[in-house]
Amino acid sequence: MSVLGHSQKPIVMPHYPHMLLEDRRIWTDFLKSEIVEITEVWYDVHVGKSVPLPLGSSAMEQRISDGLTRKRIDVVCHVGDSYWVVEIKPRASMTALGQVLTYVRLFTVEFGMIELAQAVIICESVDEDLLYQFKEFDVLVYVAKWKE
Repeated sequence: MSVLGHSQKPIVMPHYPHMLLEDRRIWTDFLKSEIVEITEVWYDVHVGKSVPLPLGSSAMEQRISDGLTRKRIDVVCHVGDSYWVVEIKPRASMTALGQVLTYVRLFTVEFGMIELAQAVIICESVDEDLLYQFKEFDVLVYVAKWKE
């Protein structure tokens, strides 16, 4: 079983590991809002398996493959007694829903926190056709609003 490693404080930063500009703006707004009391965060959390390499590949090639081809959770947050597995997207869409559900499953397998993992999407807008699915699959959705 893997260990999450060193956490960071949930503070606004100019850059977050492996986060696109549009996602960074949404995440920064969420942090500033203080809607939820986050005690610690982990960015760019790798989960799942890497792409298989041919037989005879070196240990270095395997490490490179692990670093580049495993799936990456945008943010894992420690909130109360649970861990939020967070997908940040401009729109809470079918893609975001599929990603966050997959990430939660892989997170629980990798880190053994089955009862503690909560799927969360932080976004600017929501596909209203998916409201039932978010509720059905117990996915929390936060819609960020920032000041221009």
